[in-house]
Amino acid sequence: MRTSPTGRNNTGAGSAHPPHARLREKPRTTAGFTLVELSVVVLLIVVLAALTAPAFAGFWRASQVRTCAWQIATLARRARDYSICRGVRTSLEYDSEQREFRLTVESDPTNAPGEFEQLMLAGTQPVKIPDEVEVADFTVEGKAADQGWPVMFFPDGQALEARIVLDAQPETFFSVEISPLIGQAKVVEGDVRAKE
Repeated sequence: MRTSPTGRNNTGAGSAHPPHARLREKPRTTAGFTLVELSVVVLLIVVLAALTAPAFAGFWRASQVRTCAWQIATLARRARDYSICRGVRTSLEYDSEQREFRLTVESDPTNAPGEFEQLMLAGTQPVKIPDEVEVADFTVEGKAADQGWPVMFFPDGQALEARIVLDAQPETFFSVEISPLIGQAKVVEGDVRAKE
């Protein structure tokens, strides 16, 4: 018969508690969280989400306006490059009904000057204005650009001076400015109309 270091019999014979009973007598440890603790954590998450939601919405609007402005500026750069490389006039037009900017090119400057058709090449797809973004201002040569008054780019690299101001409420402005002498398009953060 084997005995433990304490001198007790390990077989369970004659002991007050058989070996399997000792397994059930282990002290209980508490693992996990109480319902109150879980409720407090969920409440904190809800409060933090409520506090950060407006900031995230503002970030999203600013991101949309910024992306749209960069896409329009890229389209203007493509118009300038195409004019220089092909020796034809191109234009950047805004269609208020479709809410998009698109490039057009003079189809036959020799036989049909002034007739433009949409330019459909890789990288010249129209830029669709998202619903959350408004074209707050579009001027060409200092005049409001109504339907049919495009930004013209010439084969010598020059362009008509233009400004396109995009807005997403509240007060999130990005502007695209096109320089007349070199036809360069740049994106400016903020409302450039306020600086005049």
